[in-house]
Amino acid sequence: MRTLDYNKIEYCKNNKFNFDIGKYFNQSIELFKNNWQQFVLYSFVSVLILFVSYFTIIGSLIIMYPLLMGYLVAAERADDGLSLEFNDFFKGFKNIGTYALLALSIIVLYGILVTPFFLMSLLPLMVDEANDTNTLLILGSSIFVFIFMFVLIILLFVFQILIFLTPYLIHYGDMSLRDAIKTSYAIVKKNFWWMLLLLFISGFISSCGAFACYVGALVSFPVGYIFIYFMLKDMILTGDEIESEIDLLGTNQE
Repeated sequence: MRTLDYNKIEYCKNNKFNFDIGKYFNQSIELFKNNWQQFVLYSFVSVLILFVSYFTIIGSLIIMYPLLMGYLVAAERADDGLSLEFNDFFKGFKNIGTYALLALSIIVLYGILVTPFFLMSLLPLMVDEANDTNTLLILGSSIFVFIFMFVLIILLFVFQILIFLTPYLIHYGDMSLRDAIKTSYAIVKKNFWWMLLLLFISGFISSCGAFACYVGALVSFPVGYIFIYFMLKDMILTGDEIESEIDLLGTNQE
């Protein structure tokens, strides 16, 4: 199993990384074509597991990250030329406790942030009589709710990007939740716009199958996460390159 390359991580914390989107996409398509049966079957089984877990309310949140990690585990094995067994996809559950803590932390944070929105939304219901003061109060609260939600959506979007690498740092480096969040923030902060573009591309790849036909998502979703695997391999993981960009930088400094 690949692990975190801390030389790459330190480089990405302090420098803008040179992402190669075309290479990641081509590698993703090629790997998927050679192993499409296993990936499609796993996508189907994952959908069934998530569907059943929704009835437990919180179960889907706990198993979401481990199921997603399964795509990366399988992609790594296929990329290394190893035989790919169906049970390999479920090896992402090794850090399920930390993933559960991550999911619950995000839910609690969201709950705290949206509380003012709900309180202000209830304000018009507390007004019994219609008069000028109450009308202005309702108008003011409505404007506040609109502005607050607009700002909140932007902040939550930025927050999701900044912690994007967190589950992958946990998976490949067995990091604690706190260290993973701090490391993800440090890396993404230095490469924010590139990460935003890559997330948009991987998200589009993952969801384009659903636009055409929901069954197509069984194909597009794994391709999107294979894309993320190759990006991570290039960016923060130990790899099989002869000389990476960071290796060359170190050689030049010597």
